[in-house]
Amino acid sequence: MAIYPSFLRSCLMPAYEAIKGKDLLKHLGAYEQRLSWTKEQLLAHQWQELQKLLQHAYHNTQYYPRVWAEAGIKDPRDISNMRDFEALPIVTKNDIKQHYAEFVSSKHPNNIRKSTGGSTGQPFHFELDLNSNTRREAVMWRGYGWLGAGLGQKTLYLWGADLGQPSRFKTIKNALYHSFYNRKMLNSFAMTQDNKQEYVDDINDYRPTAMVSYVNPLYELARYINDQGIKVWRPSTILTGAEPLHDFQREEIEKAFKTPVYNTFGCREFMLMAADCQEQRNLHMNIDHLVIETIDSQGQVVTETSGDLLVTDLYNYGMPLIRYVNGDRATINHQACSCGNPLPIMSSIDGRKLDIIKTPSGGSIPGELFPHLFKEFVGISRFQVVQQQLEQVTLKIVANEQFSEADKTAISDEINKYSNGELMLNFELVDDIPLTASGKHRVTICEV
Repeated sequence: MAIYPSFLRSCLMPAYEAIKGKDLLKHLGAYEQRLSWTKEQLLAHQWQELQKLLQHAYHNTQYYPRVWAEAGIKDPRDISNMRDFEALPIVTKNDIKQHYAEFVSSKHPNNIRKSTGGSTGQPFHFELDLNSNTRREAVMWRGYGWLGAGLGQKTLYLWGADLGQPSRFKTIKNALYHSFYNRKMLNSFAMTQDNKQEYVDDINDYRPTAMVSYVNPLYELARYINDQGIKVWRPSTILTGAEPLHDFQREEIEKAFKTPVYNTFGCREFMLMAADCQEQRNLHMNIDHLVIETIDSQGQVVTETSGDLLVTDLYNYGMPLIRYVNGDRATINHQACSCGNPLPIMSSIDGRKLDIIKTPSGGSIPGELFPHLFKEFVGISRFQVVQQQLEQVTLKIVANEQFSEADKTAISDEINKYSNGELMLNFELVDDIPLTASGKHRVTICEV
């Protein structure tokens, strides 16, 4: 049993938090304790915290009282149950861009400002107060903790790094910071076909208890390990995030590292929203920290079927995001999980809303189709499906020597089956497909 996690939590962290004025351990303990609650207790807690947030947003921002009044809400006390809440207007990124100052709380002048490149590559800015930032870190550590990668566990991260060359001071500061948390960072942005062995060597030298990684870089590294027959250190657990984890990717990673792989789901605006359980690999949603809804194309709340995600952070009083459309699609399931975790289940992550390819007749092809289609072709190293016009789609392919004209025909036949032959398919062989600004690989891009 590792000693450092207990030492960090009982000795080092209390001293660190006393100096920094943080209370992560207090919040982490409270979040962990709620795992012993019933679902009914969690929902009651969620509603109580939501009422507080609604009152705060109404009295301390300019945006919400104005927009809610237009929807017939003159007083937040009129929102007396979840059905009333579900009738509130949604908030989009464009709303925030156009009315940014109106979202910021007048009572929180010292917010933390964050930004994300987003799946579209357009920078998006938002803010959160110090308490909210600490709380979302605590929620992350709870989710990582039940998967064996908790606070202080020896963990290797294959993750994105800051762009540009950091100063010597910042390099030393980051090294000390990561050592304190007992983790090693490998830059996934810098990994290439030529230096993958260096990453394997780093893993073997560090011998982590846990690994945390973007999906695609770890999948590519696993393919290299399996293709080369390399022996690699076996961690106790592997967590993936930032991108959808497909079954074929999980299988490839588990084959390489001979250890279970668990998925996590989050975004920059809210950090960890859900994490797998070890027993059933169901994604459990953090409803004691967030309100997570799914809506159909008419804006009606749905469950048991795929819908656009709306997320509300119960504790971001600095810049309340209430019924915020984060751009993802998912399916929420009301069934209880046999693992014993009372947090409800997100049964599937169905990709970005932008991932759906459209057809001229009004139909659609889910982005999920393409990874399952292209994985069958050994001549394809990487691909991307881009739709810039409604009538046609470009298939960008990084091919190897095994790719053939017969593959093109087979791919076309399969896509035509789902599009009823309505789409013109253009194959474009490329040397590389750049990652997004946030280091992710977009499988599909729809610009129509």
